[in-house]
Amino acid sequence: MRSMTENEVAGTRARILDVARELIAERGYSSTSISQIAGRLGTSKAALYYHFKSKEEILDGLLFEPMIAFQDLARAASEAPSGTHAREVLGTIIDFIAGPSSCLAAFQNDPSVLKEYAQCHNYQESEDLIVKALAGPRPTNVKLVRARVALAAAKQGTLAAQSLGDGAITPAMREEILSAALRALGADSENISDRGRVRAPTTLPASESISPRS
Repeated sequence: MRSMTENEVAGTRARILDVARELIAERGYSSTSISQIAGRLGTSKAALYYHFKSKEEILDGLLFEPMIAFQDLARAASEAPSGTHAREVLGTIIDFIAGPSSCLAAFQNDPSVLKEYAQCHNYQESEDLIVKALAGPRPTNVKLVRARVALAAAKQGTLAAQSLGDGAITPAMREEILSAALRALGADSENISDRGRVRAPTTLPASESISPRS
């Protein structure tokens, strides 16, 4: 029997992850089995186990790179030079969550799994960096609360828009979410610090209208 090439292995793994993401979005992580993933792929469990030894490995395949990308995004926000706009930071967050590498929308039906995985990968520390960046230098408690609410508005607004729009975020909807997050932050908080520009991780798309990978 011919061995698979590296490209074939990578393509098969990507297809497995795509199908797993679809099923998790439909049924939740806990209710999705290896058998169901294999069935939708039209292959056997044994063939699937060649690429992923367990459902936990599939979860890691779905979430590890997005978590690393989010950490990079958070560091970029925390190191942004002065004059950086809150609009830019929050817009980058929206684009990240809506982007094809994010996978967060797939776990809306099973948030406890995402929370547990995030705890193992210092997701909260990354969020805290973004909150501090949005709150600006020498922030008051009120500014810190507003910054956290603004971040939540950007995240949850994007996920809600994805669920209503079959996964797609239009430029108009993106602007609505961004405006809501900025209002939560406060009208006087357009500039977040005195330190250039926040750059999204290079794996993320640059366009404003983002659709998940098919």
